[in-house]
Amino acid sequence: MENTKQYVSLANKYRPQTFEDMVGQESISKTLQNALKLGRIGHAYLFYGPRGCGKTTTARILAKALNCTGHGENGPTAQPCGKCPQCLEIAQSADLDVLELDAASNTQVEKVREAIIDTVALAASRDRFKVFILDEVHMLSASSFNALLKTIEEPPAHVVFILATTEKHKVPATIVSRCQTFRFRPLTADEISTHLVELAEAEGIDLSTAAAKIIAKNAGGAMRDGLTLLDRAIAYCGDHIDEKAVSEMLGLTSAELLIDAISALCHKDNAQMHQVFQTLQAEGFDANTFLKDLKNMLGDLFYFSLGQGSEPFAGASALTGEVSTGFLARLTRKLNKLIDEVKFSDNALVSAEVGLFTIMDSVLDIDGFVRRLEALERGEAPAPSAPSVPPARKTPAKKTVAAKAQTPVKPTNTKIEAVQPATTSVPALDKTISNRQVWDKMLVQFENSPFVYDVLMNSSVEFTTENEWTLKFAPGKEFYQIPAQNKLAELSAAASQLCGRKITISLVDKVATTKPALKAQPSKKEDTAKTVISEEEPFAKGPFEETAAPMQDAPEEVKKILDIFPGELMA
Repeated sequence: MENTKQYVSLANKYRPQTFEDMVGQESISKTLQNALKLGRIGHAYLFYGPRGCGKTTTARILAKALNCTGHGENGPTAQPCGKCPQCLEIAQSADLDVLELDAASNTQVEKVREAIIDTVALAASRDRFKVFILDEVHMLSASSFNALLKTIEEPPAHVVFILATTEKHKVPATIVSRCQTFRFRPLTADEISTHLVELAEAEGIDLSTAAAKIIAKNAGGAMRDGLTLLDRAIAYCGDHIDEKAVSEMLGLTSAELLIDAISALCHKDNAQMHQVFQTLQAEGFDANTFLKDLKNMLGDLFYFSLGQGSEPFAGASALTGEVSTGFLARLTRKLNKLIDEVKFSDNALVSAEVGLFTIMDSVLDIDGFVRRLEALERGEAPAPSAPSVPPARKTPAKKTVAAKAQTPVKPTNTKIEAVQPATTSVPALDKTISNRQVWDKMLVQFENSPFVYDVLMNSSVEFTTENEWTLKFAPGKEFYQIPAQNKLAELSAAASQLCGRKITISLVDKVATTKPALKAQPSKKEDTAKTVISEEEPFAKGPFEETAAPMQDAPEEVKKILDIFPGELMA
């Protein structure tokens, strides 16, 4: 008879058996080990976190530590031996005193009472502790939670409850407050890929680092999912697993195609984007998968533009120098909405292409455009930037930008003019640049003083002489003259300190300090009976005359008040 070896999945074969074997949950392992060493064992624990990150595995290890007898001591241990009957049976879910219950299949009150409440008072048949492991505990009904509440609050001394859930918010607060809670975090891609390479080496599999990273990235922070994907890759590729084979197995879009799509989005190149979709259609790629991969790569580019992480692909550094971080963020947000739309489309490829063309047309790099205008006004060569409209041809577009960089730009009545000063009247170019540099330093110096900074941002400066500057305001912003007048001494002192010579700053026009003339009042002799008093007082019958009443007709109480407070008695 042929002896066939039973296949065991990698997730079960390499399931951690001790606290030291756990990957990515070091703080939880350390806390539980210290509690076991100190004898501070809780009567109820709540493990919560995403799937596949070690909640049930940790519960089994804790059950082993509570009941292990192979270490020679009569009590719990922080390092279960893994060889005694208790450890072996718990690892196989065959221990009679360690009950693993799936709360999703035992939601009713009767089943909870039968499995837990009616048996919790019974002593353990062999082990030191009776352990109840409730997986997906949030699936229990409200009445089941109520029935379980009293038992968890005051269980017998030989009973320990371990609850595990992926949705802690669905567990009643009355249950959570009676448990020691531990949050299991999702594992990082580096933690998963490193572990996968070690297991592949133990299995005699040649797994490249790039292939391991792709698997880890698609595992979604779950080690179990990563091991399942590695099992699938071994079945697909055999003993040698490389990046290309894993991409084909997962149906991922090629990196070159994604880079072309991102470049088309940033440069608003319609022809290049259409070529990307022709390739997608010819090679049979899924539109939804393409959009998700594109979103992930755009996200990596966004973080890289913030200075986080390594370069996600070749040429990313040059691309982040052409577009702003805000532009990449807006692209990613629009792409998220497009993914939801394409998901329910009957023709996903067409919907995805039309959606990306709409994104290219609607998302503009405003930050980059403003930055280039500021550079042009300073007389500097502007940094390369993605065009705001789709160019007909790439080469002429670049020549046009270069030509614009050599042409002086006339300041306009916009906020850009307010930040950068107008053309100076000083004939010497070196003095102009020097004064302008001082002005730019002043903007930085007063950035934390919102009142003064607002005045500077809405003004333009003219360098009348080397030591005399004049502030002026565009039409519609004359109201900044009054606060500017009050801050002239402070601005002059700051400029003098920055350049090391005395600078005097003044306004173009003197600010009027007298009150504006009041509107002429109609003569008392004129007929004012028909004059409109106020549109807000429709019931007034006539104008209010400011005529003083004779004092002799006033009541005595009023006369006494007027003796204390000077005034007149009006009719």
